[in-house]
Amino acid sequence: MAQGLPERYRVDEIAVRHHERALAVTAGRLGGAEIRPTRIFLWLGTRAAGRERMISMDSQPRLLRSCRRRHLDLGACHVSFLGNPVLTLGLFAVKAVRKAAGGRNGGGPTT
Repeated sequence: MAQGLPERYRVDEIAVRHHERALAVTAGRLGGAEIRPTRIFLWLGTRAAGRERMISMDSQPRLLRSCRRRHLDLGACHVSFLGNPVLTLGLFAVKAVRKAAGGRNGGGPTT
């Protein structure tokens, strides 16, 4: 992912085990979001301030066996991800659409 970026934007990769895939974006002191396939965390200000909100998709997380958490600093923004960020966003979108539609079967009436 970070191959085409200059050295100053690269940050160490950290190996982790048994964590859910995630994509976190922090915009300086404004706040940020961490998106996982089963939930999203939103916060204003610093994350440590305790003003974090969670929205759940009502499903069990699938844990990755072993993966590297990657970090990028792009100006005032900090991006970190565990697993493929495109896949993480896709899985979250599918679960969000299913939840909005009323469940796995689309929430329609049965006959």
